[in-house]
Amino acid sequence: MSEERPPITANLILPILIKPILQKLERHNSQSAHTLRTAIAKAESTSPGLMFELVLSILKRADLTVNMTESLLRLQGNTPEFEEYRIRRTEEPFQDLNKKSVALRKILARIPDEINDRKTFLETIKYLT
Repeated sequence: MSEERPPITANLILPILIKPILQKLERHNSQSAHTLRTAIAKAESTSPGLMFELVLSILKRADLTVNMTESLLRLQGNTPEFEEYRIRRTEEPFQDLNKKSVALRKILARIPDEINDRKTFLETIKYLT
């Protein structure tokens, strides 16, 4: 990746796009999925934003134009809970936070559809405050 800092959406590529693909691979070949997951994690920690750049390169090669922020917002509403961001404490307040974070992701996933409908969008924002 270049010297510049990767965009914030780069941090979302792994949990929203790559992780579900690896989970599907795991059902067919767990050893390969584990090896690939380890390699991707190591590559990403060495070069933050590498997977983002990879996805952008694939899209460019396929001659596709995608609004990455919008696409990731939409996808994250359908993504299972982010296990790596989940609070693992069993006390009720922490479990409540986990539930609220899942609900918030689902609300945020609707924004691309609602942003052009001023009334609905404002209602969504009011709900969040």
